[in-house]
Amino acid sequence: MARYRLLVTDVDGTLLTPDRRVLPSVREAVRLARARGVRVHLATGRMWRSVRPYAEAVEADSPVVLFNGAVVYDFVSDRVLQRHTLDPQAALAALEVLRDFPDLRPHVFTLGEVYVDRLDGASRAYLERDGIQAEEVGDLVGRLPPGAVKVLVVGEPRRLGELDSVLAERAPGLHRVFSERDFLELLPAGVSKATGVRALCRTLGVELGEVVAVGDNPNDLEMVEEAGLGVAVANAHPDLKRVARFVTHSGGGEAIAEVVRRFLLDNTDTKGR
Repeated sequence: MARYRLLVTDVDGTLLTPDRRVLPSVREAVRLARARGVRVHLATGRMWRSVRPYAEAVEADSPVVLFNGAVVYDFVSDRVLQRHTLDPQAALAALEVLRDFPDLRPHVFTLGEVYVDRLDGASRAYLERDGIQAEEVGDLVGRLPPGAVKVLVVGEPRRLGELDSVLAERAPGLHRVFSERDFLELLPAGVSKATGVRALCRTLGVELGEVVAVGDNPNDLEMVEEAGLGVAVANAHPDLKRVARFVTHSGGGEAIAEVVRRFLLDNTDTKGR
């Protein structure tokens, strides 16, 4: 029997359906969890402007983990509680490598802005999906903004895999992680959603063992591995399923309702898969 005090959920592919909706069953499940005294927090690769509609839709608790752990933001008091920025030399090395991959599109994020070398179809589709805009600046190597927190590279999965291998040698001062098949994210060294959740726990006075963390992709791996109960959704990446203590029967969009019913309303723990 375990008593969980926090539910931390990934957003895309976990909280949301594939067409980026929050189901009524999930809204109700979150409401019931919060009524039982369980706080519900979001941990996402998105920036605040992009995730805010979903935080409001489920009435999530503050703070929120943004940029895959690079930022922890208290949206009630409008305070950044933790921020890690990219090492400028490592980021520049990565952007120089990307010059050799003209078919891939890097997006450089600061706390509130996004910068691209040029806008192509893949970039526009991504920006529209996340409900954000980007400033087109040409060569990013000469325009790297101060305080950058991550670089998101959009492209064909095979080419992103090739880029990942090159970056391992030429830009080792970055943490590289796939948040989706066609999204490779470059983060400050040592940063992950797990570092964001640890900061969240320190702020709230909660132990990691009291956290249920739910995700679907490799960028959720450290968070799921370190939580008291790590959960992978049914259609999660195989690497995440391997470290999760529980795999839901439901896919993204419905999985959170299943997790709440099984672990937070009854407060019953299990090691079953």
